[in-house]
Amino acid sequence: MPNTIRTAASTAGWGLFLTSSWTWCIGMWLPSIMLIRYGWPGFWVFAIPNVLGCAIMGYLLRSREDSCNMVANHRGPMRWFSVATIAYQLFFLSYIFGIGDPEVEVTSALYVPLLAWAVALIGSWLPWKAWPWFGTLIFLASMSTWIIRGTGFSVEFTQREPDQDLWLLAPLIILGFLACPWLDPTFHRARQRAASKHAFGVFGLTFLAMLLFIASYSLPYPANYWELIVAFFCYQTIFTMSAHLREIRLLEGPGGWGTTGILSGLSLIGVAIGYGMFLVCCEDLIGQWLEDTYLRFLALYGLVFPAWILAFMLGRGRRTAARYLILAIGLLIALPMAEIGMLHASKWWLIPAVLVVIATAAVISSRQRNHETTAIT
Repeated sequence: MPNTIRTAASTAGWGLFLTSSWTWCIGMWLPSIMLIRYGWPGFWVFAIPNVLGCAIMGYLLRSREDSCNMVANHRGPMRWFSVATIAYQLFFLSYIFGIGDPEVEVTSALYVPLLAWAVALIGSWLPWKAWPWFGTLIFLASMSTWIIRGTGFSVEFTQREPDQDLWLLAPLIILGFLACPWLDPTFHRARQRAASKHAFGVFGLTFLAMLLFIASYSLPYPANYWELIVAFFCYQTIFTMSAHLREIRLLEGPGGWGTTGILSGLSLIGVAIGYGMFLVCCEDLIGQWLEDTYLRFLALYGLVFPAWILAFMLGRGRRTAARYLILAIGLLIALPMAEIGMLHASKWWLIPAVLVVIATAAVISSRQRNHETTAIT
């Protein structure tokens, strides 16, 4: 194969790998919530920073070596990012299949996510050359579902919440999507293995297409072709989990913060949370409990992981016990604010939550700069 064709194929393949690996339960379900609550402005507040933040990350990393060095220095947090991401997918599958199970025991909320995790574990052993092809097939299957179901946007979304709430929510969304790709090991894997950084440009275009497909079915339970949408949920989450299970295994080593077996097993906590809710919650409240918990998971990606990224990755703060304590205190202040703002009261509480995380990271980074200045003097 000529080098030009090989480069183009690698670039396109790894770009589509990213599109498929980044289509989580966030992208597959949160646009529905945003559209129902805020109409199309809510969708674009979600989509624009999502697409741009992820695509830009690949261009800002100047070389494969920069990515390799970043992974080597942060392999522990990256592996835990993968654990949380797998747990989130499993919770989502438990949520979707439990709600749709007519049986009183809601056994689908347990067995479907466990089966998906097992399939993902097997898939995680695929050789590297298979991953761009696998990602491409997943993307094509998703687009085929869109075509079969119909590509129009026939549903008019009417706002149920005021515009002000959307703009108060926007900083949390923007912070999360600009920061989280830096901690996602699958993005670094694509940057290291793709023939060109333009794989991230391919990702930007195709992921936007994916989000528009998701907007086309964004009703709580669309009647037409719902079985195809559920299948989409399954193969997308399996692909994402498979990619992250592979990264948990490959990044094991010094500073990896745990063995592969323990971390892979911990990811199953998502099933325990989802299925446990069906066991203890009454039928009238289970839907609200599940949606609230789904939104609580977002705090990891809007506050917790960005705090680490801003403080220790992009801010390059020195990792010491004192700085870990500062980070923990900042998060203990910010997370209750986010809980209040997202689920219980005015969304004004989300602004100080974001500011606390940014200020905490700035303090950690400034302490590092002050230390370096003192050492030079």
